[in-house]
Amino acid sequence: MRELLRRFNRSLPSFSLNDKISAAAAAFAVLVMLSTLGALSALREQRLFYDRLQALAAASRNTERTNALIYAVVMESRGIYMSADRTVARRYADAQLVKLAQLSKVVEEWEAQVADGDAALFAPFKKRIEQFVAFRTEMARQTISVGSSAARELGDNDENRAVRTALNEDLEKLSRLYADRTRELGETADARGMAAFYLGALGAVIITLIAAAALALRRGVLMPLLDIARVTDRIAAGRIKLKIPHARRHDEIGRVAQAVATYQDGAFRLHELEQHEVEIERQYTDILRQHEQLEQGAISSQQRLDAAVANMAQGLIMLDSFGYVLMVNDQFRRLYNVPASIAKPGAHVREILAHRAKVGLLREKPSEYLAALRERMKERRAEIFEVELADGRIIRISERPVDGGGWIATHEDFTAQRRAERKLARAEYFLAALLENIPQAVLAKEAQSLRYMFVNRAAERLFGVPRTDIIGRTPAELFSPPTGAILEEAAREQLAGRGDDEPRAHSILTPGNGPRDIVVRRLPVSIGEGEPKYLLSIIEDRTQDQRAAA
Repeated sequence: MRELLRRFNRSLPSFSLNDKISAAAAAFAVLVMLSTLGALSALREQRLFYDRLQALAAASRNTERTNALIYAVVMESRGIYMSADRTVARRYADAQLVKLAQLSKVVEEWEAQVADGDAALFAPFKKRIEQFVAFRTEMARQTISVGSSAARELGDNDENRAVRTALNEDLEKLSRLYADRTRELGETADARGMAAFYLGALGAVIITLIAAAALALRRGVLMPLLDIARVTDRIAAGRIKLKIPHARRHDEIGRVAQAVATYQDGAFRLHELEQHEVEIERQYTDILRQHEQLEQGAISSQQRLDAAVANMAQGLIMLDSFGYVLMVNDQFRRLYNVPASIAKPGAHVREILAHRAKVGLLREKPSEYLAALRERMKERRAEIFEVELADGRIIRISERPVDGGGWIATHEDFTAQRRAERKLARAEYFLAALLENIPQAVLAKEAQSLRYMFVNRAAERLFGVPRTDIIGRTPAELFSPPTGAILEEAAREQLAGRGDDEPRAHSILTPGNGPRDIVVRRLPVSIGEGEPKYLLSIIEDRTQDQRAAA
């Protein structure tokens, strides 16, 4: 088998690609047709086998039912013979009539299922069944009308026994016939098993042939094409001098390989021409590169400058020594509502000031503002100042001279910052006035060092020393040892979370006001998340209350 495959593979290159594909397609079609025909034949044989098996089963079932009913009728007849009581005999006669009716029905159904070839054998059997039914029916009627003695006279004779014997012989013949046919059907099933084995063997052969065809196509067609494709990719990537595989074949694959070889030769010659052109153009390219570098340097610098000016948050304007605009950005135009047709390079600053005065965004006269600007430019005096426009905005202006006699200024809307500063100043003033005028002493300590950071007027009166002697010192430094240690321990417990927010009473010895009875409420103060940064103490002096109570 292997030798056959090797010879087949060696002979493949002598065929064209079209011949190989056509042969493979034809072989596949033949194999599919054979498989289909085999499957259809097996299906037809299976159907015939099932029909015959069903017919034999029905015939065997009818034989058994008929034999059982005949036996039941005979037993009912014996009951009639043996019954001395007429009533009991009539019950046996009624049961016998029912079973005779069932027997007639079974024989009719059986006759409908009998094949044409078995009709001659079935006809005598049916005739004996009819005689048997007629005789037993008459015997039952005699029993019902006369009694069991009349039935015994009618049934106890040789003719009746002869009919019964003939029926048994017919049933035995039919049983042997169906048994022989069942055996033949079993032999047919065994033969069909061999046919199925042959059909499976045919399927295995078909699979083997398909695998062999696929392997041959892979080795003879697909793999050579992949080899040529890999070489073509390497040539396209720049590796020109390569050996082209399968170029000696005489089929379509060989012609493709030869075309690739031709393309390789052309690419090699083109590469040589390109090398010559590159060598010729190298000096010219160097000159152009140097020239472009100079131009790009200038363009890039200008582009970077334009981008920086355009993306500034502040408005910018640059003037020459005569007051003409050299550069201005959009932020400046939007800040003073000046159109680009007025605020543009080449325009005089006088035109911009006149437009600002026209729209109400310049408090002084344009001539006065221009005179002050020229004075600053003449003195080359850098200056930062703020002006408030008529619409309430505050503009922060930063001016400075530039080399060559020019002038540059940035204008920034500082309204929000100034308003925030004023609100903060008012809030700080209000808080300071509130803390200074409440009757309780209020102190703030830094959480780590426990140094006093804030002291109000009531705290000065309580301790008897000015706040300048309190701020920056710890309780241990300000008070005598027992009092300072007690206050520091209570503060650290509160910062560590071991204390509560309820006021705590202390008896302390103040530096300048003697012993005092106080109630202190300590509140840790955090800034954002994390540990407390400060400890706020609110102290109420209850010395007079304690003395009055005493």
